[in-house]
Amino acid sequence: MMFDFKATNNQAEYEAMLAGFRVCIALGANELEIFSDSQVVVNQVLDEYQAREEHMITYLDITKRLLRRFKKYKISQIPWEENEKADALSKLASATTCIRSKAIPVAHLTKPSTTKPREITIAEIQPGPDDWMTQLKRYLEEKILPEDTAEAKRIKYKLTRFTILNGKLYRRGFLKPLQRCVSGSEANQILKDVHSGVCGTGESCETCQRIANDIWQPPELLKSLTSPWSFAMWGLDLIGPMPIGAKGGAKHAIVAVDYFTKWVEAEALVHITEANTTNFVKKNILYRFGIPSTIITDNGTQFDNNKFKEMCEEHKIANYYALHAHPQTNGQTEAVNKVIKHTLKAKLEAKKGNWADKLHEVL
Repeated sequence: MMFDFKATNNQAEYEAMLAGFRVCIALGANELEIFSDSQVVVNQVLDEYQAREEHMITYLDITKRLLRRFKKYKISQIPWEENEKADALSKLASATTCIRSKAIPVAHLTKPSTTKPREITIAEIQPGPDDWMTQLKRYLEEKILPEDTAEAKRIKYKLTRFTILNGKLYRRGFLKPLQRCVSGSEANQILKDVHSGVCGTGESCETCQRIANDIWQPPELLKSLTSPWSFAMWGLDLIGPMPIGAKGGAKHAIVAVDYFTKWVEAEALVHITEANTTNFVKKNILYRFGIPSTIITDNGTQFDNNKFKEMCEEHKIANYYALHAHPQTNGQTEAVNKVIKHTLKAKLEAKKGNWADKLHEVL
């Protein structure tokens, strides 16, 4: 969960707990067991501590009101060392400002739960004379047609494909669901919501734009490339050059991804040489995970050379190149590896000159 407002530690603890309550209520839970590493929040809920600040009193009231919706609950304080998973998720939410995880959804809280709803006056907006839906709705709802005979005839002809449901105008499509009709102002708001929401994240992230994949339609159908077991098939690739060189002059990183588990091994490189790539495979794959059955690379000279081929032949490793001439390597799994590689590159660029030192932390 990400907060779009400034929150103290105690506020964040309360907001996280309230969000969990709402999820449990939506799922129909009757019994609840709560673990928190916040001494203040736990003891306030247990009435051991007194809430003094106005906003903390409000948080406590909301918490107790939601807890009354459960038949049974228990809240306990645990050491922060035992709360590592929740702590890791909280750090993940604050770190993913430009990359959004698909496996772990991140919710946005735009305002505190203690914010009181504003009182507003609801007024019906009358459509203007230029609203093309006005005459259609007037006839469908009130059976009123324009005085102009030709205009009335035209409207009656169009009405055969329109209907009203719950006060909304819909158009009947051929072999399609009903299509909602919207005014010009509604259409502008819809476009604004779409492009400023989830779909707009990539457009506003400069790093995402620079490292995005080029779209290439393959000349043949994609073939799924399946690894038979863990660490049996690896894909190798290079990241870089990075915009800012690291300490020691490293400007590239070599990345290996296991096709089965998606485990990633990476190492910063000062120079891209045959010896460096071969030693990386030996140290990070062969000596750590055992001899794989297959290694897939591109046809760059750092992989397509005698030293690399001799290593593969010595250990009986099948070496394939991801080329159009080798359709067996053009699989759906390649797309997953690209996501991992580009996510890694985006995170490394954020580390600037310290990216080489932070490489394993990013992994």
